[in-house]
Amino acid sequence: MARNKSNIISFDRQMEKYLAGKTGDEIHALNLELTASKGEGNLIICVANIPVFREEIIKGLEQNFSPEKIYVKEGDGDKIIHKLRYEKPDKEKSNKILVWIMPDELSADIENALNNFRELFYEYPAPSVIFCNELFVSDIIKKAPDFWRYRGGFHVFKDEERIIAHAEKETPSVEFHFENKEDLLKRKKLNEDFLKITKYKDRKIELLLENASIEQIFGNFKNSIKICEKAMKIALEMGNKAQEAKCHRSLGVAYDSLGDSNKAVEYYEKSLKICLEIRDIAGEGRCYMGLCNAYYNLGDFKKAIEYSDKSLKIFLEIGDRAGEGKCYTNLGVAYDSLGDFKKAIEYHEKSLKICLETGDRAGEGKCYTNLGAAYDGLGDFKKAIEYYEKALKIALEIGNKAGESAGYTNSGMVYFGLGDFKKAIEYYLNAEKIFKEIGQEHYLKILYENMAITYEKMNNPEKADEYKKKVNELFKK
Repeated sequence: MARNKSNIISFDRQMEKYLAGKTGDEIHALNLELTASKGEGNLIICVANIPVFREEIIKGLEQNFSPEKIYVKEGDGDKIIHKLRYEKPDKEKSNKILVWIMPDELSADIENALNNFRELFYEYPAPSVIFCNELFVSDIIKKAPDFWRYRGGFHVFKDEERIIAHAEKETPSVEFHFENKEDLLKRKKLNEDFLKITKYKDRKIELLLENASIEQIFGNFKNSIKICEKAMKIALEMGNKAQEAKCHRSLGVAYDSLGDSNKAVEYYEKSLKICLEIRDIAGEGRCYMGLCNAYYNLGDFKKAIEYSDKSLKIFLEIGDRAGEGKCYTNLGVAYDSLGDFKKAIEYHEKSLKICLETGDRAGEGKCYTNLGAAYDGLGDFKKAIEYYEKALKIALEIGNKAGESAGYTNSGMVYFGLGDFKKAIEYYLNAEKIFKEIGQEHYLKILYENMAITYEKMNNPEKADEYKKKVNELFKK
């Protein structure tokens, strides 16, 4: 694994500009490492969840190297061994590299080839670059530790213009049927009238928490927190542990939506502790679901899946179909983030089926958003747009501001991918307005980064600089 060359890499300025920042640094490091390994064996692992983005990276490598792409599927373990052992390149092709595109999951035969024949990667007279998703590399670390330790470089690539993928996770929601925004407003008014006349504290807590959930649908997260705190005060005065646990969960949802996921974890854990004490099985399942959401937002996708599995087990045991559907949504979102888009689609379709059965309009909208995100990841932009438009239609009908902003953001990113930059900006501006309106300013930084990149593509450096300055201002806050 000698690295005795130090050629300066010159790669396409447009791509370098497009992949600016941390991703650009990773690309540059990969180019340097491959140049140092020309004509020699090396083993470099690269994580890139989105196939379209991965292909862009490989295309960038073609400027300095001659990549041979090998698509690996389950059952190809022997093919890997044969390729490395018997199919040697011509000595003249010193700029050749092998680019292995791994499947979504690590099968037993591929695990055997990688772990037990790892030396072949260094005996082959050209460096190997293995592209995989986060789920695959996680399996390598656990199941093929010798291969993992044997690696040369390791690079993680994030598609910075799709970083706000905006898949929608399931959260505790209102437990009554509604079709549109007017139904929610009527229910809220009715609850407020009941609050004035009821003498029962338990009932007051239920009414307050229901209105807090309605405020969350409307994107009024700070107001939702105030309502939850009123309910919490009553629950503590009563010494009602079950209601206290519900209040903690509602606060967790609100803080998670505002971007304070660490605080959300605190509230979910408080609720979980109480639910375990009082043996509230359904409440326990909802706590796991909330923890799944929070850890997803913190970037710990494996932990998110663990909690989603726990909640799903409980909801299946107690026959809670709505809870089951929400778990499928969360699992789909987690697998999407790990780059396993086909598995994500399976879970989102399961969730959609339940939402349609139960008449859950908000859940239906989230399923469409998530299916759009998964097809976007697979590079099927036409199908992605279809689902995003369906989701946006429902969000507008029921007054779901967070869902509306997700619809605009996601559609904008797809139009960017299709090269319709003007339409992308139009959607981004709609999203910006809502983010400001509902206090989700933690999304603005990423949105402005997307807008700066889009204006660069439109050859409008003044506008690009304007949004870069906005990003810097948000960093200072």
